[in-house]
Amino acid sequence: MKKLLGQDASGTYAFNPTAKTVTFSGLSQQVTLANILLITNVTANTIIYNFASSTTGAVSFVNNVLTLDYDTTSMNATDALQIYIDVESYEESLATLLRRMNKLLESNAVVDSRLRQKVVIEAIGTNLAAPTEVNATVPVSGTVNASCTGTVTANVSNAVSIQNVASSAANPYTLASSTTGLIMEGPVHQLWRVANDAQSCYASAIRSKLSFS
Repeated sequence: MKKLLGQDASGTYAFNPTAKTVTFSGLSQQVTLANILLITNVTANTIIYNFASSTTGAVSFVNNVLTLDYDTTSMNATDALQIYIDVESYEESLATLLRRMNKLLESNAVVDSRLRQKVVIEAIGTNLAAPTEVNATVPVSGTVNASCTGTVTANVSNAVSIQNVASSAANPYTLASSTTGLIMEGPVHQLWRVANDAQSCYASAIRSKLSFS
């Protein structure tokens, strides 16, 4: 891409008209003779190098020093030069940059129709130097809500011992054994259900048939 030295492309030059040389410095990229397109002495309004001309070409280009074919001995070292070089551009448009960012955010793993990604946990823990390897047992602390199918084995610490509560699916007047712990909340005591049944029976069977005069 054609760029103007010192404006579009970083770098400076030193002009030696007596030696007919232009020395480049501070270039951000490596430049060869093929990268130099045009050099114009804007003070003298004269083209002193043109890559496509046989009369204003170059004798050599070594160590960033361009030796010119053109006779510049009548010019001054302080003359301003306009230098165009062909260097690779690393600039990206906003649209290209956004597309690249969006591509980076896309999942590289298999996802389902709801865009949920399936992951495999190899190790867990806050100690990055020695994480806990996941095999058959995963240590969990705190409150856990889970919906599982199949066979699940869990070791629960600080669990509440077995309590006698009535099963909501069974007769409320018969106590059944259920295990409650930190991972679930037991149902309301069934004595309240018995009291509620008694109140309903009184209201429908006795109170509704009372008449007052």
